Amino acid sequence: MPTPLTSSDVTSVNFTSINTIDSLLAGKRWVNPSISYSFPDRESWWSTDENFGYGAQSGTGEPWQIETTWLTSNDQVNFERALQQWANVANVTFNKIIETANEVGDIRVAYTKDPDELTLAWSYLPGSSVRSGDIWANTLGLLNIQDWNPGTISFETILHEIGHALGLKHPFYNSDKPDAATLPTSLDSITSTLMSYTYKDLEGVEGNEFSFHPTTPMVLDIAAIQYIYGANTSLYSGNDTHHYSDTGVYHETLWDPSGIDTILYSGAAPTYIDLNPAHGSFIGQPVFVQSNGVNVGKPVPNLWIAEGAIIENAVAGTGNDILIGNGIANSLDGNLGIDTVLISGNLTQYTINKTANLSYAVVENNNATNQDQLSNIERLTFSDAKLALDLDGRAGWVAKLLGAVFGASFVSNQEYVGIGLVEADRLEYQQLADYALSAKGFTDYEKLVTTLWANLFGNMPPEAEKSFYIGMLENHEISTGNLAIIAAESAANLQNINLIGLTESGVAYI
Repeated sequence: MPTPLTSSDVTSVNFTSINTIDSLLAGKRWVNPSISYSFPDRESWWSTDENFGYGAQSGTGEPWQIETTWLTSNDQVNFERALQQWANVANVTFNKIIETANEVGDIRVAYTKDPDELTLAWSYLPGSSVRSGDIWANTLGLLNIQDWNPGTISFETILHEIGHALGLKHPFYNSDKPDAATLPTSLDSITSTLMSYTYKDLEGVEGNEFSFHPTTPMVLDIAAIQYIYGANTSLYSGNDTHHYSDTGVYHETLWDPSGIDTILYSGAAPTYIDLNPAHGSFIGQPVFVQSNGVNVGKPVPNLWIAEGAIIENAVAGTGNDILIGNGIANSLDGNLGIDTVLISGNLTQYTINKTANLSYAVVENNNATNQDQLSNIERLTFSDAKLALDLDGRAGWVAKLLGAVFGASFVSNQEYVGIGLVEADRLEYQQLADYALSAKGFTDYEKLVTTLWANLFGNMPPEAEKSFYIGMLENHEISTGNLAIIAAESAANLQNINLIGLTESGVAYI
């Protein structure tokens, strides 16, 4: 147990030759993963050692400055929340110590002054100095003004400083250690690691903060801290459901190491859920990079899944959502809306089978364990093909109207199907029928009736039948759109377009 004059034991951390991990390793860690912390006060003791402590009380060491002060009760609560975020992912525990003349925490946190107001906080890496693990917030900086609530830059800063106290370094170039591993520019961002200084979106648009800051260690932080201390395998050990809504604001990385787990989204706003580890999703309220308080660039992914975490299932909301599986057996439920599943790979690499209630099983031919169960999914997109699966809904409208108005062969015209789907997703059935008739360019009732009949039965209509339908149109007993729908829904048309066959495998479109 550390005292004001001694620190806990540390040991060296070997490098991995994996850049994304090595670029965050400072080289030392606490030997004991049960790490203590404490909140100093005016009665606390500090080392005056010039080399391993804070120097003489007459000097400029942090505790001796007149501005040095102590955390508020609210600061302490949020600091402990930040500690818990690291404990959630790594095999470490944090134990609170009440400071005495003979006992302090491995991590001590307090306020002191740095003349540069842009300096938010600083900390000391694990080592032989009694300063090791200590964290200081700047009394002239934002942390002394803003509550350290999750989602603020203050909470993110505390997460960052705890990362240092545990043995993580900055991922960018350090002239004092020119040979240390660094991240490539594409990954040197707070979206990837809290230890970065760079706020930017996926396209590289930079700012100086986020509209909502990360509330957990991010993907690369988790990989590095788990390499150092091991993973927390007891968190979410069952079959867990992680709830998100369109009213919530999120910026986090999810670590769930076991069980059959689900991301459940409730809300009407469109969302994008990617179950692949180290991939980002867009969920809830959008999060932006900001420059001096103004949103810049595009929204950043705000929900990530850590490497080594496996989330099997996703349930979307009532909007038009996009879902992506992760290479194992997934259950993907689009709920309401026009929902799309994206699959990396060509259509020929997969087999599609219709199951009950217009649900589908998509199986990778060379990997039987990669079998996705799709429910309430209207669109299926492969690298080389797109399929519409909602033959009981809007895709069915399109196929049936193409058969009745243009002829059954046009159901195989992927461009026509694609145009029809675009319109169907914004129109009601009769409006879509009117659109199809307008696109066909009918100029009189006789041509309309003759064409519909010929497309259904392959011959010209008997004079009596033709006159009957023309009379109904002329007397406004039926609209042209309604007549097209009657033809589209007829048994003859459904057989012509092979609606049952289309329902089994979907209709292709571009």
